[in-house]
Amino acid sequence: MSIFKIRDIFQDTNQTIESGVNRTSYIVGVEQAEANQLARNLIQTPSKVKNLQKFFQLDSADYLTYSQQHSNKDDFYYLPNQLSEFMQNNDSNRITLNLNQENKAIEVTLRNPGGKRIDSKKLVSKGLYYGIPLINDATFQSFGSIIINYSSKVLDNSLNYSPNSQDMQVFVISDVGRIRYTYNSELSKDALRTLTQDPNQNNILLNVLEKKYFVKSQKNGNGDLIISVVPKIIVYQKIAFNILLFLMGAILIDAFLWWSLRYIFHNYTIHLKSMTDALDAISNGDLKTRVPVPEQEGELNTLATGINDMLNAIDQYVLQIYQLQLEQKDANMKALQSQINPHFLYNTLEYIRMYALNEGEKELANVVFSFASLLRNNISQESTVTLAKEFEFAEKYIYLYQMRFPDQIGYQLNLDEKLKIMKVPKFIIQPLIENYFKHGIDLERFDNAVHIRADKVGEQVEISVADNGTPLTGEQLKSINDKLASQEVKPISGDRSIGLMNVKARMTGAFGSNFKMFIMNNQFKGVTVKMQIFLGE
Repeated sequence: MSIFKIRDIFQDTNQTIESGVNRTSYIVGVEQAEANQLARNLIQTPSKVKNLQKFFQLDSADYLTYSQQHSNKDDFYYLPNQLSEFMQNNDSNRITLNLNQENKAIEVTLRNPGGKRIDSKKLVSKGLYYGIPLINDATFQSFGSIIINYSSKVLDNSLNYSPNSQDMQVFVISDVGRIRYTYNSELSKDALRTLTQDPNQNNILLNVLEKKYFVKSQKNGNGDLIISVVPKIIVYQKIAFNILLFLMGAILIDAFLWWSLRYIFHNYTIHLKSMTDALDAISNGDLKTRVPVPEQEGELNTLATGINDMLNAIDQYVLQIYQLQLEQKDANMKALQSQINPHFLYNTLEYIRMYALNEGEKELANVVFSFASLLRNNISQESTVTLAKEFEFAEKYIYLYQMRFPDQIGYQLNLDEKLKIMKVPKFIIQPLIENYFKHGIDLERFDNAVHIRADKVGEQVEISVADNGTPLTGEQLKSINDKLASQEVKPISGDRSIGLMNVKARMTGAFGSNFKMFIMNNQFKGVTVKMQIFLGE
C-alpha cells in the first residue's frame, strides 16, 4: 500500500506542475493574442496611423474636435473609447502608447481614458504586460510601441483550480530574463532568488532548481519562459507522513489480531476440553451426559448442539425400539386379522355376477363385471399399461356412469390401430373423464357427450378428451395453460386442475421434454384436453 501511495504522490506532483505550466501558457497566449489584435486595429490603415499621431500631437480638446471632423470615415475611431472598451472586455488595467518621434508617452487607464503624458525615457513596465511594436506597413519600420498591462487575477484564479495548487509555484520570465509574473511566491523564496541571479542563464538556473524542486518548463510563443516548481521537501514530507500512517495502522491491526486470536484460541481450548471430557463419559456408557454448549455462536456451538441432538435421538430410538419389540407380536396378530385377500373380494363379485346371469339380470351382471375390472386395475401394482388397456378402463368408467344416467350420457372412443400396443403411464385418461363428470356435465340435459381419441400424425401421437360441457373463461384457460407449460409439476389451485397436473407429472416422467399438454375450449361449447407426444426419428 505504501508503494502504491508513493507512486500516486509522484503522479500527483507531476500532474500539478504540468497543470501549472499548461494553464499559464494558455492564459498568457490568449492575452498576447488580444494585445496583438489591438495593435493591428490601431495601425491597420494610413488614416488610423494618422489618428494615432494626432492623439499624441493634440491636446484633449483639439483631438476631440479632430475626431468630430473625421467621424464620418468608416475606419475612424475615437482612440480613448477604443482603448477603454478593450480594457473593460479583456481584464487589462493600463495601456501605454509610445511613438519614436515623441518625447512623451501616453498612459491610458479606465479612470483616465484621455491619457496621462509621461516622460518616455522614464517608462518602466511591471507585472504581467505585453509590449507590441507598431510597424509601418509601407516601410516595415517600427515607429512606436504599445504596452498593455493585465491584471493577474485571471491567471491566479485559473491556477487556484490546479490540483494541489498550494504546493506549486509558477513563474513567467520574459525573453530578457525579467520575471513578469509569480504565483504563490511566498511558498519558497529560494526559487525566486535562484531565478533572479543571472537572467541570461535560464538553462543553468533550471539545473540548479532541479536539486531542490520538481521542475516543469515551457517556452511560450511570445518568447516567455514559463516555469512551474514543487519543492521536493513537501513531496518527501507527504511520503513520510503516509508511510508513518500505514505503519501505525499496521501496528494497530497486528496488535488487535494478536489479542483477538489469543482470546479466541483460549476460549476454544476451554470449550474443547469440556467437550472431550463429556465425550469420554459417553464412550464409557453414560448416555445421559450432555456436551456443554458455548454461549457464543460458531463452529463449537454448532458441533456441541449437533452432538447433543444426536444423543437425544439415540435415546429416543432406543425407547422406540424397546416399545416396538413389546408391541410386535400384537401388531402382527392385528395385521393378520385385518388382512383381506383380494381374491376373496374378486370371487365374491364374480359370484354376484353369476347369480345375476342366472336370474336373467344381464345388465346388472355387466355392471358388476365392469366394477370388478376397475377395482382389479386400481389395486394392481403395474405402473404402465398399453394405450388399448387405458382406453378399455376409460370405457368401463364411462359405462358405469351411463348405467346411472342411461338417457343423458353418450360417449365415443377412437383409437388408432398403430397405437394399441403403445405403453403409457397408468391412469392418464380416467382423471380427465372424471373432471368432466365433476365439473362439466349437466344432468338436466339429454345430450351430454364425451369423445376420446388417439391418433398418430407423422412422428407425433395426439391424445384428446373432448366434451360438450361447461367452457372455461379466458383467465382460467391462461392460468391452467401457463402452469401446464411450466417445468413445475405442483397442482394448480382449484379441484379441476389437480387431475390435469397429476396426468402431466406422470407423462412428463415417462416422456420428458417430448411431451406437451394444454387445454382449450372447443366448437361444441365444451372443453378439450390435448396431449402431444413426439416420438422422434
